[in-house]
Amino acid sequence: MTHENYILYLKGTIDTYPSKTKKHINKLFTDADIVKNTSQLSLGNVSESAIDVKDLELTEKIKTCLAQNKEAIKLFEEWEFTKDYKYSVVFTCENFQQLLNNAQSLAKTMQSPSDESAMMFEYLKTPITFDSDGLFILKFNLKFAAIDPLNENEIFLKYPVLIVLHKESELIELRFDVLKRVFIPDKKEQSVYSDLIDDIIRYVYENLNTDLVPLDLDYLVSEVKQDSHETRVMAEYRKLPSGGNAQLEVGNNQEYVLPIIGELKELIKKHQTELEQAPILKEALEQFIFENDELSDYSWIELMWENEIKTRSIRAKFIFNYRNKSYCLIQHYFNNVLIGMERMNHVIDYINAHRNITANED
Repeated sequence: MTHENYILYLKGTIDTYPSKTKKHINKLFTDADIVKNTSQLSLGNVSESAIDVKDLELTEKIKTCLAQNKEAIKLFEEWEFTKDYKYSVVFTCENFQQLLNNAQSLAKTMQSPSDESAMMFEYLKTPITFDSDGLFILKFNLKFAAIDPLNENEIFLKYPVLIVLHKESELIELRFDVLKRVFIPDKKEQSVYSDLIDDIIRYVYENLNTDLVPLDLDYLVSEVKQDSHETRVMAEYRKLPSGGNAQLEVGNNQEYVLPIIGELKELIKKHQTELEQAPILKEALEQFIFENDELSDYSWIELMWENEIKTRSIRAKFIFNYRNKSYCLIQHYFNNVLIGMERMNHVIDYINAHRNITANED
């Protein structure tokens, strides 16, 4: 991919991020002296290569930095390894150390590109790797392009998919984000995430010589209810032996009311004319319904790890046997404060700790 086209994908990706994420990226650029900030300008302490974006709004600040500064691109690409993602799936394998060795050997055969423009593909092909004390991560860059139905402009997306090898717990975690409907072919709407997970499992088998085994998380249901000091069950959905379904919301849950998708669909249909005047809101509602429909009809449990500082509490939803597969899809809820991977790592640590407790009891 040419550098110019790569910039188009980066800019399009920035458009998909919420305000909290854009502010974080802008801070990364400011701290790295890529952006001229107000204090530097007043003190005259400004890097010659720093970009003056003071008159631009937030999104344009970030896009300008990516278009004009290679260091900004590098920071952005590194941040994709450590950012939070919406979904994850946890696996084990028979020989974790062998998998880790194979992944590290694969990394040694690859050259380090100046940027990832040559590593953008329509399928899982060549990963970029990141190694730290506790994690070894493979990142695949998928590229998507479409026509925006709202304004008929081209839109682009750089869509990273991570395979995270947790060295201490010897767990393998797949991480990926929401994919907007506009990028998904109609025939794949209901299977886009399960197809992606299957593709990753196949890649690991064919390229890293390892069979991934889904970690059975059913034990969480009983363990969590015995461990109320650390976690709180926010809601639960179970299929009943009679063939019916039951949804239970537990505790003082007024701030966490789950929307009823059927009623929301009816409201959209009823107010279709008004929503046509607010296309961005209409698209957001339809995307929300799509995501929840995609995850519906499966037994699930929603947990919260409480923090003394309420805004730092962590919430996740565990969808068991997702799309009748043997794995559990974890949906990590949005948090306005916690930006990086710490939320996802906390969930993995909890899973591992209670997995060990259960094993010891057996």
